[in-house]
Amino acid sequence: MSDFATAYNNRENVKSDLVDHSGAMANYDRAIELDSDYAEAYFKRGNVKYDLGDYSGAREDYDRAIELNPDYAEAYNNRGNVKFGLGEHRSAIKDYDRAIKLKPNDHALAYNNRGSCKFLSGDSIGAIDDYDRAIELDSDYANAYVNRGNVKANSGDHRGAIADFNQALKLDPDDALAYNSLGISKADLGEHSEAIADYDRAIELDPNNALIYNNRGIVKSNLGDHSEAIADYNRAIELKPDYAGAYNNRGIAKYDLGDPTGAMADYDRAIELNSDYADVYYNRGNAKADSNEYSEAIKDYDRAIKLKPDFAEAYYNRGDVNRILDHNSEAIADYDRAIEHKSNYTKAYYHRGQAYASLKKKEKARQDFLKARELVGQSGNDQSLNLIDKALSELDNENNNSS
Repeated sequence: MSDFATAYNNRENVKSDLVDHSGAMANYDRAIELDSDYAEAYFKRGNVKYDLGDYSGAREDYDRAIELNPDYAEAYNNRGNVKFGLGEHRSAIKDYDRAIKLKPNDHALAYNNRGSCKFLSGDSIGAIDDYDRAIELDSDYANAYVNRGNVKANSGDHRGAIADFNQALKLDPDDALAYNSLGISKADLGEHSEAIADYDRAIELDPNNALIYNNRGIVKSNLGDHSEAIADYNRAIELKPDYAGAYNNRGIAKYDLGDPTGAMADYDRAIELNSDYADVYYNRGNAKADSNEYSEAIKDYDRAIKLKPDFAEAYYNRGDVNRILDHNSEAIADYDRAIEHKSNYTKAYYHRGQAYASLKKKEKARQDFLKARELVGQSGNDQSLNLIDKALSELDNENNNSS
């Protein structure tokens, strides 16, 4: 290897640390020009390209580094990162596998990255195993705790997730995204005030992160503070004008404040930004149904269901619109699907019972009302019990009158 090539490579290391990407790139180019078989220079030039968002160029450099040094574990790991960023999760996992095989006890980073790929590929158990291994290799690896916590939270283990987030924050007290994840889990546990405090701290640490403002807005909306929620959504959209989720959430808040026109505009904008966003079609369908635009509402529910075939609430609400239109057979089919995807869906049983009653299928109506009563009885909701008992009583009166 040329001494001059080494000198250019080493000078790049200093410039890269100082985030002088253009200078670093020039020195790597020169190092490679002097020695075209300099694997480390290709690897580090790939790192600069990756930092600049040039995934294609980074991939080419990592490919060349691996071609020159087939045992270059770091190059496999970083090429895996490129593939991860491109959504090629299965291929990325293969690169992480290779990095781990080459350095099984010295590559916590590859275990962490492979865990993230597995999680996004639907393998939560495999992801947890990888994060466990990353932490075993490096007990101070804050990001691995955050990632493991996110998988636990996604699986409903919010207490376990909170323990991981807290450990991450002990290791890195200025991790805004750890506070954000902590807020999400606390909000899901109903600890809304604590969640807002976590989001506040996250925003102090990262005041230009649209995601955190959006998440804080969701909690404020859940607390009924829709005006403050809208302020957060406004800030999220200001920071990220193509943030479809923030438009959707702001639409919900506007609708709850009695501004259906503003809500509809936000739903429309969210759909413009993401035409495959099932929840927005559902929310827009609800707004249209409330405005008696039933045929248009059904179109939106149709679209939501096409995008998300297990969307129980969309089936249920489409069933309600069909029942309003006196399309009781279609309504029953929708309630069937809602119950198929959500077996304890009390309202679906109750409304299906009403649809059966309208079709004079009294025994089926009775069975549904009794099932709804059983489910409500578990929650102790007296008002709902009274409605169901009234429906059963009316059914009995009809039977008596016809006998």
